[in-house]
Amino acid sequence: MIERMTLDEMNQVADIWLEGNLDAHNFISAKYWTNSLEPVKKELAKAEVYVYKVDDAIAGFIGLNGNYVAGVFIRREYRNQGIGKQLFDYVKKDHDDLLVSCYVKNFKALNFYRVNGFSIKSEGIDKDTGESEVTMMWMKKS
Repeated sequence: MIERMTLDEMNQVADIWLEGNLDAHNFISAKYWTNSLEPVKKELAKAEVYVYKVDDAIAGFIGLNGNYVAGVFIRREYRNQGIGKQLFDYVKKDHDDLLVSCYVKNFKALNFYRVNGFSIKSEGIDKDTGESEVTMMWMKKS
């Protein structure tokens, strides 16, 4: 089941965010992610966040700022079960286009976005980490 995140679910969502970043970005210091946790909670409170629940547990989420996908993260034990695709399909219904940024070294995420219809729009360097990243775009077919 997919529904809008409540503020009571913020800490669970933030924990999934941290776990996902630590797992996916071993090329960036773990300290960077742990130091970013509190600012991310503030951003999550302002963002449009949808959670995917299995029974009553949050298995993953997608966060949006307008048409920008700030992140899609799935709890470790629920990965590779199609939840990320379901979250993307859910938000695609209400958007004509979506943007997402991804580190070039995060091969699994790059592939996931490509499989879900995103293509590279631009390349650059993330100013906070110094890592190469791409911005990818999905557009609704007319």
